[in-house]
Amino acid sequence: MLYILIALVLGFCTPIQTAANSRMRQLVSSAPLSTLISFAVSTIVLVIVALIASIPLMPSQQAFHDAPWWSWFIGVIPLITITIAIHLFKEIGQLQAMVIPMFSQLLFSLCIDHFGWFGARVMPLGWQRAIGAVLLIIGVTLVVIIPRLNSSAKVDNGGLRQLLWQLAAVLSGCLSAVVGAILASLGQVIGSAIQATTVLFAIATVVMIVFCCINGSVIKIRKAFTNDGPWWIWMGGILGAIIVYGNAWLIPLIGVSVFMMALLIGQLLLSLLMERNGWLGAPKKRISWIQYVGILIMLAGVFLIKIYGAS
Repeated sequence: MLYILIALVLGFCTPIQTAANSRMRQLVSSAPLSTLISFAVSTIVLVIVALIASIPLMPSQQAFHDAPWWSWFIGVIPLITITIAIHLFKEIGQLQAMVIPMFSQLLFSLCIDHFGWFGARVMPLGWQRAIGAVLLIIGVTLVVIIPRLNSSAKVDNGGLRQLLWQLAAVLSGCLSAVVGAILASLGQVIGSAIQATTVLFAIATVVMIVFCCINGSVIKIRKAFTNDGPWWIWMGGILGAIIVYGNAWLIPLIGVSVFMMALLIGQLLLSLLMERNGWLGAPKKRISWIQYVGILIMLAGVFLIKIYGAS
């Protein structure tokens, strides 16, 4: 129960991180550059924590030998998901851009648990956990899909083009679940969740530096150090480090699916509160009773999956 509550709290961090990174993106006029800044801040925070805790920054030679070779490419995955996300809203519309990755992340995390992919602890699906997944889907439908059906812009880019971007959205959601599983596995092999998280952000930062140098956006980085933005735009990187560390720490304890679902509920819950109160510049919107019901149904689904998730 405690670990699920911690995952929910980590979910609360996600909308704040998104708002901070969004404001940073407006300030520097570049989505990749704002991502680079967020990754760099996360790396600096984790390096400071590691130094204070006397944790080596580099994994041992034995860790390099024991960890699967593909685990060291984990920092490349965020570049893929970010690139996809940048185009999704324009290509398939806001509703599909939100829901398709969300559903694919939830369902693929169940597959990871069931088959034990990427070093995850095996948690067979079973009919009870399947019911929990159905409750999650119903809850997301009530919270996200129904309230946006009328207001969501319809996008029609032709059958094949739209299908390809919908498949890209599915891939993005699956990769988000994969990152958590690989990171948790790497943390166990290395023996330190902090060290594994630092490795992820260090690799991701280097990848984004190369990417931003290639597209020429790195020269805009000086805009981030002006006084034009609020102080909290730098919170994106700090919260990002906390959330990703939560992946490495909690997933081995509660499984990929339970962590991802609890994280999603926390994210949706705080997003609704931010919209209701207009926090951090969010446009004010009324929360309907059906959205509250959806959150409760999602919570029931998470607890059902957790109860029948013991191996």
